[in-house]
Amino acid sequence: MAFEERVNRDQKLQIDSMHSEPLRQGLKRQFAITFALVVREMTTRYGNKFGGYMWAVLDPVLTIAILTTVFSAVAHIPPLGRSFTLFFATGYIAFYMYRSTSEQVGSAVEANRALLNYPVVRPYDTILGRIFLQVATLFVVNALLFGALYFVVPFESINLAPIFLASLIAIALGAGVGASNIVWFHLSSTYQQIWGIINRPAFIVSGVFFLPDTVPHPFREWLMWNPLVHIVGLFRTGFYPTYRASYVDMPYIIGLTVFSIVFGFFLVWLYDAQLREAK
Repeated sequence: MAFEERVNRDQKLQIDSMHSEPLRQGLKRQFAITFALVVREMTTRYGNKFGGYMWAVLDPVLTIAILTTVFSAVAHIPPLGRSFTLFFATGYIAFYMYRSTSEQVGSAVEANRALLNYPVVRPYDTILGRIFLQVATLFVVNALLFGALYFVVPFESINLAPIFLASLIAIALGAGVGASNIVWFHLSSTYQQIWGIINRPAFIVSGVFFLPDTVPHPFREWLMWNPLVHIVGLFRTGFYPTYRASYVDMPYIIGLTVFSIVFGFFLVWLYDAQLREAK
């Protein structure tokens, strides 16, 4: 009986190994393709010169500097805390993570169209490559920006949990919106132009340079439909321990983010063949 049990166990292990081998090979191939696309994206986006990487940091830094200069000349104190720089940094960076991710993912297929001639490369591979590179880039940008800002405007305290959660939601939402836009942009150039017009005021109505708590009724209720307002508020709570941001609706922004990711990748999978063709 012991011999038969050992034989049966060995046979089961062999069968499990046979079933798991294609999965391991598939994951290994997916990793190789994604890694190659990340390296290619680094070269094409930033170039081989140091200045290309510096611009990724200078973009948000210059925007925050302009906002600080303009609003500090008009008002005596910021809407929250005592530093205009910290207030605008915590607002703009949260918005910037969403916007930059949606833009980069939205142009992923078009920028790598030549690679889609290879059957092994699929449209969602280009999306994954850009998402991984975007996460790494934003991590470095945030570390450098807030690390330097700490010596200029020391934080009273910092809570990393809401900061990381807001960052994850902003990037995921941007990736989902960008993935959907890949298909919509490919199907309709008119939609692409309309999206560009509609998306311009997003910076103004996302709570970057004001607090939603101060917006009067009924505009405040309308403002709450914008998920970026919730993301910016959540991000700020990590830097301002006394700021509660009671308007942040976690089920709403998490549910919307999950839906955008699932729906976006479903569209890319559904229109795989069309996306391989030029407009």
